[in-house]
Amino acid sequence: MSDALRLTGVSKSYGPTVALSDTSLCIAEGSVQALLGENGAGKSTLVKILSGLVKPDRGSITLFGRSVELAGRAASSAAGIETAFQEVPLVPDLSVTDNLLMPDLPLRLGMFVNRRAAAERVRALQADLEIADIDPRALISELNLSQRQKVEIARAIARRPRLLILDEPTAALSRADVDWLARRIATLRAEGTTIILVTHRMSEVHDLCSAMSILRNGTHVGSFRVGEISDEEVFRHIMGRSVEVSFPPRPAPKADPSATPLLEAVSISAGRKMRGLSMTLNGGEIVGVASLQGMGQLDLFNALFAAERLRAGKILVDGKEAHLGAPADAIAAGIALVPEDRKIQGLALNRSGTENATLPIVSDFAAFGMLRPERERRAVDRAFASVSLHPRALYQTPAEFSGGNQQKIVLAKWLMTQCRCLLVFDPTRGVDIGTKHEIYALLRGFAEAGGGILFHSTEISELIGLCDRILTIYEGRIVGNVSHADATEDGIGALMMGASSRYDEAVIA
Repeated sequence: MSDALRLTGVSKSYGPTVALSDTSLCIAEGSVQALLGENGAGKSTLVKILSGLVKPDRGSITLFGRSVELAGRAASSAAGIETAFQEVPLVPDLSVTDNLLMPDLPLRLGMFVNRRAAAERVRALQADLEIADIDPRALISELNLSQRQKVEIARAIARRPRLLILDEPTAALSRADVDWLARRIATLRAEGTTIILVTHRMSEVHDLCSAMSILRNGTHVGSFRVGEISDEEVFRHIMGRSVEVSFPPRPAPKADPSATPLLEAVSISAGRKMRGLSMTLNGGEIVGVASLQGMGQLDLFNALFAAERLRAGKILVDGKEAHLGAPADAIAAGIALVPEDRKIQGLALNRSGTENATLPIVSDFAAFGMLRPERERRAVDRAFASVSLHPRALYQTPAEFSGGNQQKIVLAKWLMTQCRCLLVFDPTRGVDIGTKHEIYALLRGFAEAGGGILFHSTEISELIGLCDRILTIYEGRIVGNVSHADATEDGIGALMMGASSRYDEAVIA
């Protein structure tokens, strides 16, 4: 089998930071190759180089037997490479049709978009790629994160690449859409397309890939056939040490029925799905939220943070009704939100880490209307150290960091507000195993200090491993409240699908 891609001595540095160091690897034509590594290992830089977005400092790239220079996105596409990025670079104010067909929209008279021809092309794509569930007339901004990711993947596939790069494609996909992606990969593989799958999930490596390449600290440390080495050995190569998939120890329960909840929702209705939902969050506990895509979980988080207006019901903080008209009111009440999309909703990507971290409380570092930058920097330095962020995050922008480190900036920002209720929506999406463990420990420490955490994850195993109890939401209602001791993956999964037969009423009460 010939090589689809050969990298020889590829290096890239950003000032003193080495992103890739003398990286050499080969990917066989027609294979599905996993690209593994921690956040910051060099995966994103390698993807950007192959996509024509970043020029390497040195080294050579051979694509299907030809030496190439990928001097721009158009050059990469012309060479037969297409990339579906994790952080979706679609145009939010244009339709699904426009995003799918750009930059090759059919034209009339050389300047006007031929809408009829565009609609026909998209209908054909919908049938071919099984995306009929997405309205082609909808604006990208009207879609949820899973749908946007699906459009991004379909856009890349529609261009019929010889080499397809999928950058953490399942991190934002619903369960049904993960199955959709698996069918697409199987079809492309049968057609001879070479695929690079960037992922942190070993289950995807086993289910979808034929081989894997591992990066650590910007260096290629090995390539293997899937199954050639154990998962434990894979983690050792990724981390440079043995890593046990584990969660922080859970302290003994301190049930106090008379204690006033930190946060309480009473028969609240908001958004498209949520209606008459009631729940409590106590100090010292991590409460999980399990649900399928679009069942009202996002409405709940947004409503508690006052990013979604209540149609009915009330929210109580420390037992008193809180009148939350805007997120600023929620922040003042001690409520913080780590949002679904960190890049769009959680960060100002082109401002420094310091500016991002103090955004909610910047007035605390001012005197007589003037910012005191040294005082601000010292406070942020302490906050970044508490989440294991490199000091360069003080002055570099989040856009220069990996997804895991971006999430740490978001967490540090809210810890600086001294919030008491932390709402975290799928915080480990697209994060490597080492950073996941750091986030787990950070959240458990927050709870042990008396804070309350509402934690949504798309991974049931993560909810069971980390949470003290798990709420399951189905069609906008809570259908289960299961303690950690009683939680099983099958049982939680059944509740998520609207079936409660796995538990008796005492367990889910």
